[in-house]
Amino acid sequence: MESYKPMWLKGAVILAINLIDKGYKPVAVGLGERDFYIDVKSDTSITLDEVKKAINENVLANVPIENNQIVYKGNKVSIIEDKVSISTNLNPKYFEILNISTHHPNPNEQYVRIRGVAFETEEQLKDYLTWLEKAEETDHRLIGEKLDLFSFHEEAGSGLVLFHPKGQTIRNELIAFMREINDSMGYQEVYTSHVFKTDIWKISGHYTLYRDKLIVFNMEGDEYGVKPMNCPAHILIYKSKPRTYRDLPIRFSEFGHVYRWEKKGELYGLLRVRGFVQDDGHIFLREDQLREEIKMLISKTVEVWHKFGFKDDDIKPYLSTRPDESIGSDELWEKATNALISALQESGLKFGIKEKEGAFYGPKIDFEIRDSLGRWWQLSTIQVDFNLPERFKLEYIDKDGVKKRPVMVHRAIYGSIDRFVAILLEHFKGKLPTWLSPVQVRVLPITDEVNDYAEKVLNDMRKRRIRAEIDYAGETLGKRIKNAYDQGVSYILIVGKKEASEGTVTVRARGNIEVRNVKFEKFLELLITEIGQRDVEQTTVKALK
Repeated sequence: MESYKPMWLKGAVILAINLIDKGYKPVAVGLGERDFYIDVKSDTSITLDEVKKAINENVLANVPIENNQIVYKGNKVSIIEDKVSISTNLNPKYFEILNISTHHPNPNEQYVRIRGVAFETEEQLKDYLTWLEKAEETDHRLIGEKLDLFSFHEEAGSGLVLFHPKGQTIRNELIAFMREINDSMGYQEVYTSHVFKTDIWKISGHYTLYRDKLIVFNMEGDEYGVKPMNCPAHILIYKSKPRTYRDLPIRFSEFGHVYRWEKKGELYGLLRVRGFVQDDGHIFLREDQLREEIKMLISKTVEVWHKFGFKDDDIKPYLSTRPDESIGSDELWEKATNALISALQESGLKFGIKEKEGAFYGPKIDFEIRDSLGRWWQLSTIQVDFNLPERFKLEYIDKDGVKKRPVMVHRAIYGSIDRFVAILLEHFKGKLPTWLSPVQVRVLPITDEVNDYAEKVLNDMRKRRIRAEIDYAGETLGKRIKNAYDQGVSYILIVGKKEASEGTVTVRARGNIEVRNVKFEKFLELLITEIGQRDVEQTTVKALK
């Protein structure tokens, strides 16, 4: 990839000059990870066709460059790149524009960003586009862009993601599933603010031990922090009224937005962001309830991963022990660690040890999951905490009337929902299970004559809350089928005159599987079952074959 960059930078310079010749105002050129970019100052958008019309490889052989700026016809275009130089020996002639978007460098200006690649030969370009197509199957950033799921914008801030409608659909389905899991374990869902006075972070220890990740500011004489964790807020809910032994365990869940100031160089798509949502949960319980609670959490965690198609040998738990920087006594840490070990042993799971990788307030069980590419991801966590209840002076009244400290368990199964979306996109290569797919069915009428029947099929599915859409016969059927496959649509229904007259559909599934003469009602019945059961595989087409 690095070897292409001098060529791309030269191509960006050529295209910038072409754009100036066409009356546009490019202000900067630079390099991305897989392409070049040109920022054009413009109050209106620029279409792909307009950019293509500007491409002309016949430009000046040597463009004046002064102080890292292209100087041409009274225009100065900044070169945002100090590691790659522009070579006069390169002569890129073959261009491909990959994306056009807009952003605002300041409140009063709009830039159109043109991203593309350039090569000296058509063969080089074709080889690169073939490689890029394969990369789009396994890089969640490219999958997300291709499927219109999410985006990042400079004016919004680094590491802060915007989920588009289709991406939010995936998140909503994940949250709905986790709500069912939480309900089965007796959780009560709560909501807590994004910002709190730093007093609670000082009590919890985050203010000192997590200070480099905290976003802190002052307002009206008080210091506030944007929350990096949900636990202190859940503790305050627990403390809002007296609790007795009969109340315990108390289980709070929250799909809580948290913010952690990761270093800019560590940001990476959805896998490393500064703002994200956790499927968070905290349990307040008696010490004698601890082992059974952890066993239930282990069991439910494994159940969740099985639902996504991960087998037992794809799931690996680890016990993470006390780190060097931590709070609490040796006695409390030993009790917490022993509780986790007992629960793991009784669950029959083989587990490894991660020395000194526990949270600063307690030991934990971390689950690693192996994806379809053989990579291991640390996702679920179960943490036993005797220390925060002590710091916040939590109490419950025991059956003998004595006030005692509850134990606290922190747990997340997905972990970061945003990060989990990235992992799923790469694991399934953009072809998500039907229940998660933003578009579950696309209807393709062969001709406009059967549009009425196609729309009836569409509306019948939508009434059953199936995410369906229609692609009318503006292009060839083959191209529309390919578009649906490329966009990760789970099922394609093709309808022509024969299907309209017989009340049938031709069903196409992934892997170019096709089943003809299927009664639409039968397809609908099977699809509702597949979605309702959250099947990983396309069980509808399997039943129809």
